[in-house]
Amino acid sequence: MATATKKVHAARPVARGARDVSETASLEFLVHQNNGGDYHWEIVGGDGESLAQCGSFASHDDAERAARRVYDGAGSARFELHVAEERELVAV
Repeated sequence: MATATKKVHAARPVARGARDVSETASLEFLVHQNNGGDYHWEIVGGDGESLAQCGSFASHDDAERAARRVYDGAGSARFELHVAEERELVAV
């Protein structure tokens, strides 16, 4: 079975004053169905690079609804860098 792809929504322009981001940067949310019949959304950069992917959804509508929720909430999301805590690994 071939993978079907549908564009969900074009990304909004980058906010003014954003640093280290090209003015021509564009992102797309894509919804596709995998060979197992599950649906996923993906954020793809202008160069075609996959930047983020979600888990699986039972229907195209569910995947699209989730993608739109991420899209709508992204503008109000806080951006904080966290350094992962080092954990001691113990051989068993």
